[in-house]
Amino acid sequence: GAMSPSAISAAVPAIQAVADRQVDSILEHEGGVVKMESVVTEYTLDIAHTQILGLDLADGAEVEEFRIQAKNWLEGMTNPLLYLPFTVPGLKRSKGYKAHDYLVSKVEEKLERLDRDGPDDSTLSKMYFATDDEEEDSSSSSPRRLTRKQVIDNSLILIVAGTETSASTLTVATLLLGLHPEVWEKVKEEQRRLISKYGTDLTKAQLDECTYLDSVIKETMRIRPIDGMEFRKTKETIVVDGKQIPKNSLVYANVRQTHADDVATFKEDGSHMSVTEGFDPDRWADDTRKPSVFMGFGEGGRRCVGERLAMTEMKVFLSTLARKVDFDLVRSNDEVLWNKNAFMSRPIDGTEIIPCAVVEAVKLEA
Repeated sequence: GAMSPSAISAAVPAIQAVADRQVDSILEHEGGVVKMESVVTEYTLDIAHTQILGLDLADGAEVEEFRIQAKNWLEGMTNPLLYLPFTVPGLKRSKGYKAHDYLVSKVEEKLERLDRDGPDDSTLSKMYFATDDEEEDSSSSSPRRLTRKQVIDNSLILIVAGTETSASTLTVATLLLGLHPEVWEKVKEEQRRLISKYGTDLTKAQLDECTYLDSVIKETMRIRPIDGMEFRKTKETIVVDGKQIPKNSLVYANVRQTHADDVATFKEDGSHMSVTEGFDPDRWADDTRKPSVFMGFGEGGRRCVGERLAMTEMKVFLSTLARKVDFDLVRSNDEVLWNKNAFMSRPIDGTEIIPCAVVEAVKLEA
């Protein structure tokens, strides 16, 4: 399938090329101020059109148009009017709605091209041509392909997973790494070991070896997960904590509260959810302190389809950053203020940093 380990492996070189380009752009402002939110948003949107959708956008104006429309659509998705069970007059004329139509038309154009020219390396192509018999857990006897509508819907889900959530998490991760230099040092040390062992080209196998970086990303998503709710529908009447929930009820799970209430990490004063006091990636490698619940990508059968892609994107970016950039936060001593008008809240300043090039990129063992 499109999100299988082999498909992700094939995408890593293309993702690394985008990461290199964006991290190099940070160093063009060495000694100045860089807003990381802008950098990682551009990074994730570029992966969306090059790798996820595989669009042939002519450089410049078309790429900018895609970035603007994708941002408008993502912003529009936080509009609560979209989720009402009836249509609100004028909604179809809104910026978010028009942006949705633009993205769907781009996916449809691409599918027509795939029909004409056959498969390519994009995630969209793998999803379009994948059949059930390629999946490890296939139980059906005849291979089935996703319908055109399912492919379009999944493509849009992947854009959300691959852009909005990854960009928010990377923005917050940079803040946390700036607030905790000892953690950043360990991230860089892990990368130095990888380079001396394998050279500078990243592969999926190497990313799987970045266990500390994996813990850093999970710990970021534990403390600052999505702000919204996960919702499900009950198939049967169930009883939870002595309360009956009837069949076919909508049930909402508050992800952040679920993390906050986890007995494995809980502190009475709430410091376990604090960006200054609670950030401790090492807890993920310690069975006595490891979180007992993690809903960063949802849970169960409807867990986020873009999880592998999002983790790969974030690992590649932070690996590349650690190899090339050192930085200080512009506001390291101030209380962090959050912009909550998004799926995942981000620091209001978008994590502003003052970057400098890593002095000693790597001393290879003689």
